[in-house]
Amino acid sequence: MTALTQRQAAPWLWILLGLFCLRVIAQPLSKTLQSPLLGEFDTWHSGVIAYPVLLMAQLAIVAGLSSLALAFSRGAVIPNVTLGRWFFYVGVVYLCVMLVRLALGLTVLAGSPWFASPLPTIFHCVLACFLILVGRTHLSEATQ
Repeated sequence: MTALTQRQAAPWLWILLGLFCLRVIAQPLSKTLQSPLLGEFDTWHSGVIAYPVLLMAQLAIVAGLSSLALAFSRGAVIPNVTLGRWFFYVGVVYLCVMLVRLALGLTVLAGSPWFASPLPTIFHCVLACFLILVGRTHLSEATQ
C-alpha cells in the first residue's frame, strides 16, 4: 500500500464533504425551487426518517466531517492503527451495503422506497468513501 499523508488525503476529504453538503442543500431546495435539475423532494429522501430529524443528523455529520477534514488539512491527526482499521473496515462494509442497496433498488426491489431511492444511496457511498479514506490514511501514517 502506497503511503498516504494527511495533507494528501485532505483535498479528497474536502471534495467528499462538499459532495455531501451538496446533497444537504439540494434537498430543501428541491422542495422550494421546483427545478428539473434538482428533481422532486422525494428523490432525495427515502422516507425512513422524518425530514427534520434527517436534516439535524446531516448537519451533525457535516460538522463532524468538517472537523476531521480540517484536522487532516493541518496535519494534526495522530495516526492510530486501531482507529484506522475501524474507519477503514466500517467504511468498506458501509460501501458494500450501499452498493448492494443500489443494485437491488435498480432491479428486483425497484418498488420498495428505501431500495428504489438512488440519490440517498449514492450520497451514502460518498460518506463511506470518506470513512475509507480516513482509515487508510491512519493506517498508512501509523505503519511508516
